Amino acid sequence: MSEYFKTFNIVYKREYQDPEDGYETFWSSSTLYRNVPIEKKKYYQKRLVMFKDIMDKSYKEDATNFLGNTGIEIIYPDEYYQTYEDVFGSETAAGDDNLFNDYGQLFNGRQGFRKDFDPDFTKNYKTKRQYIYKLN
Repeated sequence: MSEYFKTFNIVYKREYQDPEDGYETFWSSSTLYRNVPIEKKKYYQKRLVMFKDIMDKSYKEDATNFLGNTGIEIIYPDEYYQTYEDVFGSETAAGDDNLFNDYGQLFNGRQGFRKDFDPDFTKNYKTKRQYIYKLN
C-alpha cells in the first residue's frame, strides 16, 4: 500500500466521552506532520512512540470528558484528504470537496503541529466550517 502513496501524515489522537449521551466515545485528532515524503517513512516510524510520549506529557487538557486514551498513527492521503464526495458518491455529494474527517488538516495552530512538507497542496482543500461561514 505505501508504495502507491508519495506522502503520509502523522496524527496524534485523544479519546473523549460524548457529554450528551454519556455512552458513546469519539477521537479528537491533531496533525503533527503533514504531507511527509514517503522516503522518510522509516525515519518517522521509529519515532512514533517518542512523539506520542511527548504529546501525552505536553498536551494541555481542559476537558473533563477525556477518557485517558491516546494514540498516534500514520494516515495516508486517501483517508487524510477524503472528501464528502469520496464517501457518499457523486449522486449524493457531487462536487462537495470539503474534508470528511477532521485530523487538523487545515489548522497549523493545533497543539503539537510541527511541519507541513507541502503547504501548497494543503491549500487545495477546505472544511465544512469554512463552507458554512461563507454561506452566512
